Amino acid sequence: MDKRDYWIIWAVYFDSSKSRSFGRRVPSSMAVKSPTIEELVKAVSNLGLEFEVYADKKHPSNWFEGPHGYVAVKKRDGINKRRLVLKIAKELIRIRQSTMQVKGA
Repeated sequence: MDKRDYWIIWAVYFDSSKSRSFGRRVPSSMAVKSPTIEELVKAVSNLGLEFEVYADKKHPSNWFEGPHGYVAVKKRDGINKRRLVLKIAKELIRIRQSTMQVKGA
């Protein structure tokens, strides 16, 4: 894998319990509590993106915590990293809402 062809998307980018200085990249209104690498993989997969998973990696801002993992998403024309992160955040919210409905049913 040539890293220049991929965006690194950490699970911590979407964690509502983290501050921006500890790695959160989305507004708290678009974040979810403690997203898992499995949820991140499902969100990226649902968006039809090409990616690779690195579940055992630790984010540099909070390396002292357990591994959060990341996905390396293949870059595509017409979309920048910020837009991609926001799309994934919306998909994570949708995934969480659908699992909450299943649990509540």
